[in-house]
Amino acid sequence: MSENGDGVVGEAAIRAEIVAYCTLLWERRLVTGSSGNVSVRLPDGDVLVTPAARSLRALDPREIVQVDASGNARDERALASSELPLHLAAYRVRPDVACVVHTHPTFCVVWSKFGEVFPRDTVGAVETLGPVGWAEYAPPGSAALAESAARVFASGVDAVLMERHGLSIAAAGLEQAFVLTDLAEEAARIAYFSKIGVPPA
Repeated sequence: MSENGDGVVGEAAIRAEIVAYCTLLWERRLVTGSSGNVSVRLPDGDVLVTPAARSLRALDPREIVQVDASGNARDERALASSELPLHLAAYRVRPDVACVVHTHPTFCVVWSKFGEVFPRDTVGAVETLGPVGWAEYAPPGSAALAESAARVFASGVDAVLMERHGLSIAAAGLEQAFVLTDLAEEAARIAYFSKIGVPPA
């Protein structure tokens, strides 16, 4: 991202970066339809987050919603993602992270319906992905879901598999969050085909 003269990354650049990574998530099929949401915490505590009911496939930087630390939109006409409580809860318990990426990757969701975290015994999962936490089911967008995930993030885990729902990643930057999301889905895919004894196509 480009920086201004004070070495601070500008808001416009952050908005553009969010859109670019949303496109990557779509291209990797880590999100489909209008699922998934992405946010970045600004240095002043405000949060930039993807809008409600919009596909991440082709967002415009101007559509990214800015909210304060309590979730109030700076522009009253803007509607943030319904999963905003999840993002804010993660930021509350993890002052070290600057972004949250929530997706519905196919094989991660399959494992979340099995009621367990997928085995992480491949080299990529062991060396780069690290531990994956588990959050029990709660309604999407609810305070209960946000708090369930936040308890796992508070333990220092960066990846949370959410029962019957999807995957959430808390990271220092969008590149790291994207890589962890991609690694988690590939680990879940490999584990699934290993479980059923069929080589992946």
